[in-house]
Amino acid sequence: MDQVWNVDGRVVVNWMTCDWEPYPAIDGGETDLMWHPVRAEPGPGDGTYLLKVAPGGGAKLHHHSGQEEFVVLDGELIDGDNTVLKTGDVVSYNPGTRHSTSSPKGCTLMVWIQKPIDTVEGDPQIAAMQEGRTIVNWKTADFERYPSLPETADPIDWHNIRANPQTGEGLSLINFLPGSSSSLHEHTGWEEFIMLSGELTDPDGMTYRTGDVVSLPPGSIHGSYSPNGCTTAVVIEKPLRTLL
Repeated sequence: MDQVWNVDGRVVVNWMTCDWEPYPAIDGGETDLMWHPVRAEPGPGDGTYLLKVAPGGGAKLHHHSGQEEFVVLDGELIDGDNTVLKTGDVVSYNPGTRHSTSSPKGCTLMVWIQKPIDTVEGDPQIAAMQEGRTIVNWKTADFERYPSLPETADPIDWHNIRANPQTGEGLSLINFLPGSSSSLHEHTGWEEFIMLSGELTDPDGMTYRTGDVVSLPPGSIHGSYSPNGCTTAVVIEKPLRTLL
């Protein structure tokens, strides 16, 4: 049988075992941050990367011209309005948000940032930030059946944070039931996810385990299988196309 899957250009890194390097501060100043770029370049602050905040560290007031989304993997992060973001929280900010953060005891984040970041001064615009912020903890989130599965597909559940139910585009939590597979599909944009629990295997035999961050470029074709069930947080850049 001819190969129908394509995972060329895939990147896999585990946040618990990866190497860290100093985060290139946006304003050129000192930083209490370390990072591991997954799909990001030093400087503008956008892209996909792992970020580690040292105890007492944080980020100055800054502005996001695009979507900012992250998962708190370890520790706690305090937002500009003193909201404590805890381990397991998945956080989404709408474009136009400005905020500062701090972490008295340190934390580790999985970050998706859509467009470059700018440091700013003046009014933190707390009310606007609160209105445009969504917080969901993946450990306590309610799941429902994924709405746009083919009739012949295995059952897969999701929690929609910022996603299009018809195309899958956006941010969501995905829960594979034990023994379930996703239908073969093609990504027209980037797909990037983190394994929050369990294991997931792609058609080439690669098994993703808890803590793995996976980046799949546009043009990727795959369908994944989870023998014992798993949960992921995933950002899909553009609509996916079901093939089978």
